[in-house]
Amino acid sequence: MIIISILSLLLSNAVNVRRDISILYNRIAILILVYCILNDISSLTVVTKGIGLHGGLLLITNITQIFHIFLFIVSILILTLTNLVLNKFVYYNTKIINKMGEQFKIIEYPLILLFIITGAIFLMSTNDLVSIFLAIELQSYGLYILSTIYRNSELSTTGGLMYFLLGGLSSCFILLGTGLIYANSGSTSLDGLYIITSISDISSTDL
Repeated sequence: MIIISILSLLLSNAVNVRRDISILYNRIAILILVYCILNDISSLTVVTKGIGLHGGLLLITNITQIFHIFLFIVSILILTLTNLVLNKFVYYNTKIINKMGEQFKIIEYPLILLFIITGAIFLMSTNDLVSIFLAIELQSYGLYILSTIYRNSELSTTGGLMYFLLGGLSSCFILLGTGLIYANSGSTSLDGLYIITSISDISSTDL
């Protein structure tokens, strides 16, 4: 649902020439998150013991659904509180009279936040080291863009560049650790790693 909503908002943003409808995008994102909360609440009675998706890469349980609902509630609060703060672009209108006005021009903020929420949902539901890495990267890309959302600010651009470089370095370490685990165990599944560690513990106690 969130992925389809992101694609729809991206398409509407591409064909729209107006830049003063960021509040509308913000409210649409809030409605999307409310629908996701209702969908997760209705699926709590259906998912009882857990469902594996995509060959065990993702695992949906009642615990993950509860965490999804909590994440959606926090995201709605963030979008509500930042509705009139982060989306403001202050400018001076000197054509008629010298006064300061406000115009809402940054409409990418709800889209970026939806990308981050999507990565966080995948990270909560992951059951494999590969999907953990992909979820972290999906969430990190949104955070990179969010840190540089004010393009005219030197501090924002510097912080985003440093965050991107450190994030790339940390991704290399994650891939290195995943490769070492796969080379020694032959599996990247968390269930398989749990079985391997349990067998090794039993064999060590028998010896």
